Amino acid sequence: MFLISCLIICYLIKLARLYYRTYWSVQRLSAIPQPPIDSYMSGHAKTLNKWKKENKMLELWIKWHNTYGDTFVFYISTRPIMWTADPEILKEITTDLRHYQKFDGLPNRSLYGQRLVGTESILSGNGLSWALKRKVMSQFFAKVNMEELFYKCKPHMEGTELSRWKTLIGSGKIIELHDQLAITFTSYLMVMGFHNFMGSEKIAKNVYKILEALPKQLNSWLSFLCTEAKDETVKMIHEMRTEAKRAVMESNKKKNLLKRRGEKPSTTNMLGFLIDANNQTVSGQKRSLDDTTMYTIDDIMTVCLVMDNMVKQISSLFMLLNDEPECQKKMFKELRETSIDTFEGLNSLKYTEQCILECLRLRPVLTRGTRTYNFKKQEECKFGQYMVHERSVRVVFSEYVLHHSPKYWEDPEKFDPERWYPGFVPDPFSYMPFFVGSRGCIGKHMAMMLMKLTLSVLAKNFDMEQKFDPERMPDFTQEFAVMRLINNVDMWVQPHQPTEGC
Repeated sequence: MFLISCLIICYLIKLARLYYRTYWSVQRLSAIPQPPIDSYMSGHAKTLNKWKKENKMLELWIKWHNTYGDTFVFYISTRPIMWTADPEILKEITTDLRHYQKFDGLPNRSLYGQRLVGTESILSGNGLSWALKRKVMSQFFAKVNMEELFYKCKPHMEGTELSRWKTLIGSGKIIELHDQLAITFTSYLMVMGFHNFMGSEKIAKNVYKILEALPKQLNSWLSFLCTEAKDETVKMIHEMRTEAKRAVMESNKKKNLLKRRGEKPSTTNMLGFLIDANNQTVSGQKRSLDDTTMYTIDDIMTVCLVMDNMVKQISSLFMLLNDEPECQKKMFKELRETSIDTFEGLNSLKYTEQCILECLRLRPVLTRGTRTYNFKKQEECKFGQYMVHERSVRVVFSEYVLHHSPKYWEDPEKFDPERWYPGFVPDPFSYMPFFVGSRGCIGKHMAMMLMKLTLSVLAKNFDMEQKFDPERMPDFTQEFAVMRLINNVDMWVQPHQPTEGC
């Protein structure tokens, strides 16, 4: 009885401490706008969970932004979270990497205990090793290198990949667009030095299952008990990492052979650049050869997962075009009438590019970002126009909210490619589908090139029509930072039948 009484007393003391910490945090930050708190025990967790269950998390951000302004604070348990859409603070976030650091506590670096992309990949890394790696990879992703990469990818898309589509479609078929585009975009890796890696269909299938498993791990602390799903996913990741290691070894042999012959490596070999980037990082950090291989494998896994973002973007484009048939007709007309025999021809697809840019505004793959802001001093520090009495604070910002703000966009909910008229340049901190600054998406030029190339080849060879189930319309989840599609993007596809004017 005495022991039970002690446990109850300890529990009550803990609750009192939580209440006290949150209460005084709210008082210290009372000058900063903040939504009414649910309780001093849970902060705003009840409200957040309610909107999360209804798949309206981004709508909650928009509501709070419209009500409390560009900067406000909310609480998860006792932790204050600063939310901002202030252009000046966003500018600091993109430039001051010393104090605004990428949040390292993200749980997607591993899955069910199996290493997935690690903590120092080209996407997830921080500090000197990340900066060195990005410097090397910038040469591959540079805009001037996209022309050579285009002439490498175009024959592949018009040859092997188009043949696969024609065999799949036959005389006409309803397909799940995301699944087939996933194979197409993964297949581009085969002409970027990944030909010794596993086949594109298997990569696409594994990536899909991995991305399906991630939310289950995030949503349930009991996920590790789901042995069947866990074992299958761990086996899948292990297989991909094993195949990636073999691809690295084969690439190293080829690289050494070229070196002995005095030949220069191809500027379109992404895998070669990844190996060089990690070699330089390791030499700068005094790490072993095994570390080089491990970090290169992390980057290969990262690239495979990130390629799916382009798939989601084109799937989202067709979701938006479902309500804008005239825009779809105009885009397909341009795609079919414009020759892409040259890189200049691809770049002349202006209306198609406008449609993609508008899709990136309304349905950005990355819907929000998180940083940890470490103040220069432990005493009072300024966050925008407000004083914050904290040593460090979590900062959340949302590209989605900025893209839907009437402050920056006229009729923001409307799909309007015409707003991207020639010469229009949006404020860099009101339009951030690829983020901006030194942590901006390094592959944005490649993404735009591959999306336009894929759309052009498909439009020239197929008629495509949305066949969405009215009771299960495709949508996207608002729960996570990276957009995830809900329900199938079903399309009726058949060989193109030329008609007058198209």
